[in-house]
Amino acid sequence: MTLTVIALCGLLSACSVADLQRERVAVNLHQFKFSDGGHAIYFDMDRKPWQQRDEEQPLANVVFVISGSDCVSMGPFLPQYFSGLEGESGRTRVFIMHKRHILPGSNGTACGEAYKRADHPSRWQADQLEFIRAQMAGLQAQGNMPQRLVIMGISEGAELAPILAQHLPATHLVLLSHAGMNALDVYAALAKQNPAMLPAWQQLQAGLSATPADQDTARMHGRSWRYWSEIAAIPQTANLLALNMPILLAVGDADPVIPDDAIAHLRQQFQAAGKAIDIRRFPDAGHGLSTKDRNYLPDFMHQIDLWLLEHKVENK
Repeated sequence: MTLTVIALCGLLSACSVADLQRERVAVNLHQFKFSDGGHAIYFDMDRKPWQQRDEEQPLANVVFVISGSDCVSMGPFLPQYFSGLEGESGRTRVFIMHKRHILPGSNGTACGEAYKRADHPSRWQADQLEFIRAQMAGLQAQGNMPQRLVIMGISEGAELAPILAQHLPATHLVLLSHAGMNALDVYAALAKQNPAMLPAWQQLQAGLSATPADQDTARMHGRSWRYWSEIAAIPQTANLLALNMPILLAVGDADPVIPDDAIAHLRQQFQAAGKAIDIRRFPDAGHGLSTKDRNYLPDFMHQIDLWLLEHKVENK
């Protein structure tokens, strides 16, 4: 299935023919079948300078996007979400595979028990690795291997992205709206900053102190016990420090789920390890990289393009 969408050029601004042509992007919807018989939907689309019409132009970048939490499909937001990532670094193909049981129009209310049982890090990891390896094998069979293999994690997806990068021939890592630290450490820090969160944090700690008979049906804060147990075990900062590739992180300075001083601490840890991380901060922006008056997401997507152009891969 192909969805062709023309993004609006702005509520009050005029759209030139060139602007409309630039935003006309085919978004393809597919279903991926896993080796265990399960399946998940995924989208793909190509981003390239609008004046380049040669469909046989070699791929420069393949970007695998790991989206955030909740039973929500990114389909309704495509291709606008990636406006700004226009292929200035070369022709770019973007893949987004959702978690199992998310449907094309899922808006947070359509997923049931099967989704909740499969919604935990070890399942995400196994599924994403199988999917990415299958897509890369397909590109290799076509003789269309990219120069760069980019893993992009958005919000909760940033928990998984560094793990995937360790298990794949990834060349670059991009993270959006994440503190770069363990998820439960984030929760604890936020509860310390905001006393109203403290009872919920204590309830979670108590719930994790004993293993239930069924880890998939026992629920805490709307997620399974298995989810909380597995995400608590992810050493996010250590995973980032273990990577030997360019890392780009975008955060809003007003993001309510990033603790005070978390980004400064992350930068210090990288400096202490003699490693580099490129952190882009957006003033007054929240979790979606936007403010009441401005959306910074297209700015950051453009910055990704320029960053990829800057961080070329040798001998590819």
